[in-house]
Amino acid sequence: MTCLLCGQFFLPNWTLSNVWARQMLCPTCKIEFVKKGDCTDCGKPGLRLCADCQEWRNQGQHLVTHPLYLYHPQAKAFMKQYKFLGDTFLLNVFKTELKKVKVKQDWIVPIPISPERLSERRFNQAESIARMMRGTVKLALERTEGTALSHLSRQQRYERPNPFSVTQSVSGKTILLVDDVYTTGITLHQAAFRLREAGAKEISAVTLFRSI
Repeated sequence: MTCLLCGQFFLPNWTLSNVWARQMLCPTCKIEFVKKGDCTDCGKPGLRLCADCQEWRNQGQHLVTHPLYLYHPQAKAFMKQYKFLGDTFLLNVFKTELKKVKVKQDWIVPIPISPERLSERRFNQAESIARMMRGTVKLALERTEGTALSHLSRQQRYERPNPFSVTQSVSGKTILLVDDVYTTGITLHQAAFRLREAGAKEISAVTLFRSI
């Protein structure tokens, strides 16, 4: 069998506990995907509450985010192939894990990308992730165009104007936000801020990866 990520041939380890989705990666690649860390709010390794999340709490912006894995080199290789090279089938590697996610929600709301970015990329990576999860997916947010966060410094990310707007009623709803990678948290917190403004009852989040 050929590993979807590295392209190397491997012999799958067939056991009763294995399912097809878990056979898409060779053992070498699979072991590189490390589960989230210690922070109770964002999964960052280290303290039970990292400095960033403590600051968000001080600002009244408490948001619990559940990343599946840490953003190690193999995860970065995955994101390059999936997000930037458009290999959407590769997301099936995490299909089983995403189906198992159990977080209280009325709606699953993926973080949107701008119309310009969508035209270039042809798909929204966060929406694809959300549609693999169990629940009702609602495109309740829109995003204006702006400089990609990857081109901004950490301070510039925090100073970026909020690019999100709510497009439908979320009053009284429990919302689960979905994104691909949690880096500084600014994207998810800005989206959550707009949803709270619009009357959402509770908000939490899920991401594939948490940067370290």
